[in-house]
Parts: sequence; structure tokens; C-alpha cells
Amino acid sequence: MNEALLLARDQPAQPWHQLSVLIVDGPAPAAEQLGLLIEQRIAYSPRFRQKLAGTGLQSWVDDRGFRVSGHLMTQRAAGRLEDRLAALLAEPLERLHPLWDATIIDGLPGPRWALAVRAHPGLVDGGDHVHLLHELLDEQPTLIEGDAPRWEPAVDEPRGFGSLLRNVTDPLQSLREAAAGLGGLAEQGLRQVSTETTPRHVAAVEFDLADLERAAHAHGVRVHDIVVAMVTAAVRGAQLDAGTDLHDPVALVPLAVDDDGASAMGCLVAPQFVSLPVTATTAAERLAAIATLTQARVDSERLVEARELVEVAGFAPPTMHAVATGLVTTGRPHEVLLVNVPGPASARWLGEQRVRALHAFESTVDDQVISVGVTSLDGRVSFAATATTPLPSFARNAADELGVLNRAGK
Repeated sequence: MNEALLLARDQPAQPWHQLSVLIVDGPAPAAEQLGLLIEQRIAYSPRFRQKLAGTGLQSWVDDRGFRVSGHLMTQRAAGRLEDRLAALLAEPLERLHPLWDATIIDGLPGPRWALAVRAHPGLVDGGDHVHLLHELLDEQPTLIEGDAPRWEPAVDEPRGFGSLLRNVTDPLQSLREAAAGLGGLAEQGLRQVSTETTPRHVAAVEFDLADLERAAHAHGVRVHDIVVAMVTAAVRGAQLDAGTDLHDPVALVPLAVDDDGASAMGCLVAPQFVSLPVTATTAAERLAAIATLTQARVDSERLVEARELVEVAGFAPPTMHAVATGLVTTGRPHEVLLVNVPGPASARWLGEQRVRALHAFESTVDDQVISVGVTSLDGRVSFAATATTPLPSFARNAADELGVLNRAGK
């Protein structure tokens, strides 16, 4: 039922999916080479070979015509990478095929290249179904060679999630039917039907993880608190840039809680709603308010420490970002989505090439005006933002907040 709510949120005028962007050292591979790696690993992410089918209750079924090459594209970098990524967020995924695609973006400075993977959060549950990128990255350089294992689509259509979406080609009608069938749950999970295109703007910035750890140690707080403080400052700047009155927006800030190792991630992701102290006038006041809010949750939940999350098998951040993004169906209106996922402290490799960063962009939906995906990898931390208005000062405001907190802690 939760998958039905997730799928119904994806509308032609307001596409909703997750965009994971890997920045990789070296020249871009040929599409055939990367496609071979995907074919060798995709069996561990079986939902990425399945599509929605049926004219009554929808089910996930194997796509008999599935070809990796049909989901893999190559582009030459032209202009700002941010503009190309914003365009990808604005393009709907094709509902007649598995709900993902990947774009090789060649020609970045360095030399480097980018792999931009769009995937609907409904593909990923963190248990039986993990993100494709969860399986593609390795702890050591790995030669891409050999043959892809033979795959035969299932003959019998499996029983799916019993979606109430009766016509995937008409999302607005799907929303009406879902609302009629789900009653109060739909009232919480399906808040708006969008008929107008919503612009998307993106921005990304990286920091040394050591700088965040230094600030956390100096102020006696967690690194997560520093992350929330930096995002709060960036949201404050976005409000000023947009010319709106400063106010403390409600934010959905998912947290990892213990599930005794029952899932592929080794944890569950639980919703937490907080009021970001945007109107607090100093960095110290903002951090103090944030630390108080998060401590209340720490005292009441079995939270999973960051060091435990980075030890999860496979490359877990894309899976955790997708699962956390799906918590919008918990229903409480909020302006900000902040997903903070600690990744491995050591390098990861895509084939024989080193991955330098993962930027996790989360589409805005419903009342959200800005969403921020934070991911650490190999000693660096990425802040990737998507917003309904331009973000000219996002990077500067986040950096300034970190700088002030580090100076104040000396």
C-alpha cells in the first residue's frame, strides 16, 4: 500500500524521483562496458528489471523486453552540470518500463565524468529491494570482464503490492481512485494533485568530514547536529534570496533506528519532524536549539550510530536515501526534507575507476520548497540541494555556518 502512495505522487507536471550522481575519476567508459557491469550485478536489485503491469490492480512483473542498453544513455557535458541535473529531475520516468535510467555525462574537468542515475523511490524498500548503486560499487578496483549471467523473466506474473492505481497512464485519475479506496490514509499520504509544472533548481557543495567532526567535538554535539545547523543556515539564506519573511519551517529529518539486522541496511529509517531554527540570529543559537531537539529523539529511540551504518554490506547510501525519501507518505506537511546518510570512510570503485563523490538529489514534492541530501564518502561530505527557487547562496551559507562554528569552538 505504501508503494501505491509513492507511485501516485509521481505526476507528469511534477515528476518525483531520486537522482544519484557519482563523480568518477578518469575518462568515461563506453556504454557497453558500464552496461556489462550493470548486467552482472542487477540480479541483486531485481526490482530494477521489473515494471508495472495490469489493467486492474497493478503488480510488479518482470519486463520481458528489458535491456540494460535501453536504460543507459551518454551525453557530453555542456554548460553547467547543475543545469543538466535540474533538467533530469524535471523529466518524467517512462511508466511502461522499469522506473529508472542512467546517464553517462562525459567531459567534466579533472578529467572526470559523472554517472547520473534516476530511480523512483518505490523501487527500493531497504529489505528485499535495494538500489542498483548499492551493488555496483566495490571496495577495490575491479576489472569489468566476463559475460553477463543469463536471465529469464518469470513466466507467471507475481502478486504485487495490490496497488489501487488502476491507470498508470493517468496519474490524476489514479490519485482520485487511491483516495477513494484508502480513506484516511490517503488523506495523510496524498496531499496535492499538481497540474502546473514546478521548476527545480539544484546546487551542490562538498566539505572535508574532518572539519565537521572538529566543530562537533568543540561544541560537544554530534556531527549530525552540525549537518542540520549548516542546512538551517542554507535554508535561511534561501528564504532571504527568495524575498520571503524569515520563519522556522517544519523539516522532515529521517533517522536510522535499530531493527536487529533484519533489513539489508541493518536498520530502519524512521521519520522525525523538527522546526528548523531559521529565525535564530547566530550560529551558536541555531546549533543549541538543534542539539536540544535531536537529543530528545536520541533519548527516546534506539538510534544507529554513524559508525555502524558505514559498515553495512554493499554501498548503502543510495538505498538509504531512497527509503528516507519515501517517508513523505508519513503525511505531516513540511517545507524541508533533510536526509543525512553517512557513507564509507574509505574509497569506493566503479569498475577500475575511483568514485570521488556521491551527490544525492531528492525531488521536491507536496509542500516541500527545498530538499537536501547529505552523504559522506572517503573523508568528504556532499550537500546536494533541490529547490523550487534558485539557490545562488546555498554553498556559501553552508560554508559560512561551518566556519563560524569552528572558529567559535577554538
